Amino acid sequence: MEPKFNIDRPKISDEEIKKHQNFEQLVKQFKQQSLNKARHDKSWWKSKKVRYSAVIAGITVICTISYLTLFKNETTQNKTHETLITQDTKKENTNSKKNFISEPSQKLKVNYTTYTINNAKGGEIKHPTSSKIKVPKNSFVDKNGKDIIGDVTIEYREFHDAADIIASGIPMNYDSAGTKYTLESAGMFDIKGSQNGEPVYIKKDKTVEVQLASANSDDRFNQYYLDTVAKNWQYIQKDNANTFLDNNHAKKEFDNNQKDGPDNFVKKSPKLQILKNEIEVVIPKRIDSVKIVYTKKIDAVPKPKEPSKISKPTPGRPTFKLDGSYSEFPELAAFNDIIFEVGPENNNYRKEMHEITWSDVKVSEGPIKGKNYLLTLTYRKQIEKLIVYPVLSGNDLEKAEKKYQQKFKEYEGFVEKRNAEEKRLMAEMEAKQKVYMANLKKKQDDYEKERVKLLVAFKQNEQKQLESSFNNMSMATKATRIFNISSFGIYNSDSPHGQPSGKTVTPMFVSNEKGTLINPDIIYMIDHKTKTVYNIAFNEGFKITYEPQNDYTICVFRQNKLYICSKNMFKATANKNSDKFTVNELAEGSDNLSEFKKALEI
Repeated sequence: MEPKFNIDRPKISDEEIKKHQNFEQLVKQFKQQSLNKARHDKSWWKSKKVRYSAVIAGITVICTISYLTLFKNETTQNKTHETLITQDTKKENTNSKKNFISEPSQKLKVNYTTYTINNAKGGEIKHPTSSKIKVPKNSFVDKNGKDIIGDVTIEYREFHDAADIIASGIPMNYDSAGTKYTLESAGMFDIKGSQNGEPVYIKKDKTVEVQLASANSDDRFNQYYLDTVAKNWQYIQKDNANTFLDNNHAKKEFDNNQKDGPDNFVKKSPKLQILKNEIEVVIPKRIDSVKIVYTKKIDAVPKPKEPSKISKPTPGRPTFKLDGSYSEFPELAAFNDIIFEVGPENNNYRKEMHEITWSDVKVSEGPIKGKNYLLTLTYRKQIEKLIVYPVLSGNDLEKAEKKYQQKFKEYEGFVEKRNAEEKRLMAEMEAKQKVYMANLKKKQDDYEKERVKLLVAFKQNEQKQLESSFNNMSMATKATRIFNISSFGIYNSDSPHGQPSGKTVTPMFVSNEKGTLINPDIIYMIDHKTKTVYNIAFNEGFKITYEPQNDYTICVFRQNKLYICSKNMFKATANKNSDKFTVNELAEGSDNLSEFKKALEI
């Protein structure tokens, strides 16, 4: 019997192609079928040579035709797929190896807040969102089951809206009995415990109570735990929003922390207050104190008195010599041989005064100390006062000038010594002031660095506060959802939603600015009506299914860049029944969680 080949077989369906994509399995299957047929055909078994050659030939031909058919069909499919999203096998392999929890961007990270609690004492942690973590005494053990001694580090963060969920990279898909759902979150948290970098565990007979502040007070939610090994959410129990909070509590807390603004925040810093006091009070006082001390020291240095220069008689000026009884006027003895010249400032001088024998003569210090004298002459009731200047002439003048030169030389020596001492003291003062000035400059630099540091901290704190979903919520009430956890990990208060059943498209994304095609690495779609986040899978061709009546936003991540298709842009594309979605790139500097929330309009 000759083998038959059916070359006009009907076209293989997509289901058949997927079913037989394993080529090795296909070869085994055809080989087994050929052997079974051969065993039942007795005439065919008469010749061993014919038998084996026919079997091998049959396997080869059938498998070749089937494989070529599959290859051709698969190639066509891949080519079509590449036309739509320009992806390749290498990219698919990369996506398949991606971590189960993979944050799409480092810039959108939801950071942990770190707390410390003593294991022996236990205690309560209050989170800025009004959530609380209640830890009983002796709740933690190490990997060997031994009680932890000392402090335990608790790392905690929360997720409350679509932006938080996307930034976290936590999948919201839920598979229950083979049915796929997407979870709508009323609040999710991630909690970890460690000591000295080593993980700790919750003791078997203990539970930690987490009072999760929620923006949704509905009772349609369940509690889930994310099993990262099974890669699925595990149902815990029905969730009840049993405690209601002041809807403005978190907002008031934020406002109270921020109301003074950065300047007042900086001014309240104890470190800056100390630095400011040193800059404005302490160091200036020390500088002034040094100046006062050294000014006194300089003033205390003896000041040499310059000797009076001997004056010659002025031509044309009247002069006289005291001539009297030194026994009667002993004080005049000091002026013996001294000629007095009448000063030009005397308006009362008359030549006749030389003719009078004065009954009393007094010489006292004049207006210019050491230079002139006041001569008081008395005769009966007549009293005359003259300002006179001592002058010398002849031998007396020559002797006086020699003596003056000697005294002046001594005077110059004293002046030089005084100047040297003053210079030394000034240098000493300036050296000390220089030290204080350098210290002042350092304190000023320290102040400025600390001020900038505090401003940065203020901005970061402000950013974190803004990033908290409680600053963007429009809910009228907030609720507390109680979780009693027996292990660390990720917990969620969720309501499952079935997959959309509306229109399905394979989207193309085009930049609104340049009109260039954007080939996505990751796609998220947000349904604003159901408040769900869909991670659009690569292995399903990045197809999206949406309900035309709902509002959607799409987030496209491509090579560390983030693109947004807004509600209006999505609606415009949906209304045109198009698969070409226009996206805007989130500008550099705006790619933070706060700006991301604004872009998503949540």
